[in-house]
Amino acid sequence: MKIRNIMNNFLGRFDTKKISFIAVIFLLISMIPIWYLAFYARPSGDDYGYSMFTRQTWLQTHSLIEVIKTGLETTKSMCNTWNGDWFTVFIFTLMPEVFVTYSFWIVPISMTLMVMLGTICLAHEILVKRLGFEWYESLIAASIVLMASYQYIPSTAIGMYWYVGVIHYMLPHVVALFLLTFLSKYERTGKMRYIIYSAIGTVMTGGSSYFSTLLVFLIYAVVMILCVKNFRKILLLLIPLLTGGIALYFQITAPGNAKRGGVGFGFSLKRVMETIVESFAKSIVSIGGYLKDKTFIFIMFFILAIVIWECLRKMKSRAKFKWPGLFVAIVYCIYAAMYAPELYAQVEVSLGPATMEYFTFVLGMVASIIYVEGWLCNRLQDKKFDEIRYRKTALAPAVILCCILVVFLKGNICETVFYRSCDYIISGQAEDFREQIASQMDILLDDSVKEAYLCPINDQQGPLMHMPVTEDPNAFTNRVVAGFYGKDKVVMVNE
Repeated sequence: MKIRNIMNNFLGRFDTKKISFIAVIFLLISMIPIWYLAFYARPSGDDYGYSMFTRQTWLQTHSLIEVIKTGLETTKSMCNTWNGDWFTVFIFTLMPEVFVTYSFWIVPISMTLMVMLGTICLAHEILVKRLGFEWYESLIAASIVLMASYQYIPSTAIGMYWYVGVIHYMLPHVVALFLLTFLSKYERTGKMRYIIYSAIGTVMTGGSSYFSTLLVFLIYAVVMILCVKNFRKILLLLIPLLTGGIALYFQITAPGNAKRGGVGFGFSLKRVMETIVESFAKSIVSIGGYLKDKTFIFIMFFILAIVIWECLRKMKSRAKFKWPGLFVAIVYCIYAAMYAPELYAQVEVSLGPATMEYFTFVLGMVASIIYVEGWLCNRLQDKKFDEIRYRKTALAPAVILCCILVVFLKGNICETVFYRSCDYIISGQAEDFREQIASQMDILLDDSVKEAYLCPINDQQGPLMHMPVTEDPNAFTNRVVAGFYGKDKVVMVNE
């Protein structure tokens, strides 16, 4: 009896506020090695290519206005010859190391914090403002989304350590998170400022990532059709879609896209229909891959479902969750649509698309869990909910089960970014990488050296991203590194 009383007392105090605190602590701990490696990260490849002219302008003038002018000239040139993503291309030209050497650490830290902020704001808006959760309970969902997203991110380079990849994929994703927050706020309050914010945001996504643009456009369309009953609100929501559409038009029709895509570049209705079918097929295959290779995220989803159930059952007011089947179907269709851009292009792509597809999957899974559980709670709203009994019969056994599963899935745990980053740091490979890069930087930053001959470095980069220069001075990486640091020639030597 005494043991039972102690357990009841413990479970009575172990409420969702304490669970949210633990979730946030786990999230922050999981991000520590990621942020630590930020101070080892260096620019690479395209990072130099897009910003070498702005770097030289800054060194010659130290004028921000002149740098912006050069950045706009580079953007115009790229849009005409290679890349129509005019918004992100301009941001490419403003890499931190254009202004301050060894400032690249800003990129992974600032971008991960921005993704965290966007996710927390969206979770707060949906769960607290719309569903009536406590503010700290929304942090549980946000923490699960962020841990699942970052610990099994398909590419740490795209997500954190490659400036061009981060800006092209993650920055538009952050904007998309805020656009979805603004959409909810406008539908809930009707305040015009959220339309203005949304119009600015869709211009940014329209001039950058197809994935974030598609995500935002699809969700805005679904909300306008199914959720907004006021005709005036629907008309005003067309404004951000119009501004985003115009920005996207200029991106798609940029001459550089046609030159990069080759003779097969263009619109084909047949190809559109084939892409739709292929997108559904590949999305199913990818989910199977997640189950096999990222099994631990489903344990996170299970824990989330257990905790969210208590949050929903404790709510005094009941939000409407009328159509769980329709909601899950729409979420799946939006997730499948994320495969369309890469499949339609039919070209070799980086892991950027896979990263956006995976991030969308995580968001969709969490949203579906909450909606379906909300629908179930509404059907049980007349039944009394005993918090202590629930924690004893559901929460505690679930935690124990998850701990057992972690032991059996330890190989899956070793694939987390946290584990790989810690291993890279503890093994000394990170420090070795920094020392070798530093030896190259001593030469590259020496203005008296016009022909830089660099010693090779090992290829143990761990989660970091580095494209080494080669023995060919005319190779792309060699040319852009030489241009960035004002060298006549940069060459890798083997002896």
